[in-house]
Amino acid sequence: VADLITTCYGGRNRKCAEAFVRDAGKDWDTIEAELLNGQRLQGTLTCLELHKLLLSSGADLEQTFPLFKNIYEIAFEGMAPENIVQGLVNEEDLLAA
Repeated sequence: VADLITTCYGGRNRKCAEAFVRDAGKDWDTIEAELLNGQRLQGTLTCLELHKLLLSSGADLEQTFPLFKNIYEIAFEGMAPENIVQGLVNEEDLLAA
């Protein structure tokens, strides 16, 4: 559990994601070079591979996994980070509650 907590609060993916959001003009390679001293990000590579898998499945898995879709769009397509929760909850369900 301690390893998970350390990763969430101080891991390189979190650290670089924070830098990405703070300075939207920097790309991932620049952020890696500035912050990781030669190490590589794992999260961005995983995000790219997962996105390919979701698209190649033949099913509409982007709709089944909207959080993965949103993370990809923020990281690689310019979606605003504050929209990360977009589509995670059906608005009609919220209104009915």
